Amino acid sequence: MHVGSEFQCEIEKCASGGDGIARINGEVIFVPGTLPGEKLIGKINAEKKNFSRAEVVRFGANSPHRIKPECKYFGRCPGCCYMHTDYPYETELKQRQLLDMLESVKLEYDHATVSPPFAPKPPLGYRNKVVLHVHKVRGETFLGYMLSDNTTVTDIEMCPLAHTAINAELAKLRSDKGFLHSLHEGMDVTFRYTEHDGVKFWRNAPAKNLTWLQEKVQFGELSVPCGSFFQVNPAGGARLVELFLETVKELNPSRIIDLYAGVGLFGCAGASMGVPEILTVESDTAAAEAAKFNLARYGVNTAKVIAGDAADALSEIGDKFDSKRTLLAVDPPRNGLSFKAAKSLCESKLEHLIYISCNPATWTRDAIRLIKGGFSLRRLELINMFPRTEHCELFSEWTRVKS
Repeated sequence: MHVGSEFQCEIEKCASGGDGIARINGEVIFVPGTLPGEKLIGKINAEKKNFSRAEVVRFGANSPHRIKPECKYFGRCPGCCYMHTDYPYETELKQRQLLDMLESVKLEYDHATVSPPFAPKPPLGYRNKVVLHVHKVRGETFLGYMLSDNTTVTDIEMCPLAHTAINAELAKLRSDKGFLHSLHEGMDVTFRYTEHDGVKFWRNAPAKNLTWLQEKVQFGELSVPCGSFFQVNPAGGARLVELFLETVKELNPSRIIDLYAGVGLFGCAGASMGVPEILTVESDTAAAEAAKFNLARYGVNTAKVIAGDAADALSEIGDKFDSKRTLLAVDPPRNGLSFKAAKSLCESKLEHLIYISCNPATWTRDAIRLIKGGFSLRRLELINMFPRTEHCELFSEWTRVKS
């Protein structure tokens, strides 16, 4: 079909990313802002080699799950793609997408190992961190989210995903003409909230002498440098810790190795359960320093904290520990495990692994590597860590297959 062509269709399903999928004479057409089962007239607005993209001209039948978006920027702001559906159905769609992905790569697993998805509440106002971008146009300042062209910024007065305290601080700053005048083209403005510290914000990078934040978790508190990673959804993060602690209780390990450790969340969780030996690896030196401080808070003064690359550390530690009493936890960035890290893991004798991922695509790639390397998937749970957006979190537990 050519650009400008109109067509009638019924949406089959939602792809990863949120767009509805229709097929016309075998051609795949992506239609943003639609839901499975909806009937509509669409118009092609872009042609690609293997698919086309379209916009809705008008609906003939709407999904019973369709709701009025709770954001006036929906459709312009690139962050959210599920504002038009109820939250339980959004979570169900993401679970379907995960299962479709596993099926598409023929990943072998027992269906009993896949848990029902977990939907943290609330679905709005959950983010404890937002990063806004600055764009200057003819003397006017735009402060908001970047569009896909990596240049244009959607100016926003508030974000429904952000904590109410962040939106209040943003409104206060936007009313100050001096603040807007102080912003420069290409600058980032980060807002960060904790119950203990309230809202802090900084331009580009936080000052090195900025006091560490204090985050509440179910087993106590953690200190977090302002620029270091921490889960943006407290309820979702609590679910990750809950699942982790269930595994620790079941396995009763004498040692936890925490790669991509951040400020030591999972190492500290294990320490709170009495695990005597903790090894953490984190490339962010400030976060590694905080991890050492946090572990000492939970009684592990002898913890080994490596400020370095997880793949290098994994290749070095390999078989130095009792594989049966060691639990390895990895929570890598969106690009997943590096080839070196996955290879070292598969070549090691480590038997117990927890792999947490914020990207189902790279998790699936790494899962295939792990299965080929002798691991078996024991448990997989999707956590809708980022409601209203296309993203989610996966918690997976693995054991080495005994030969």
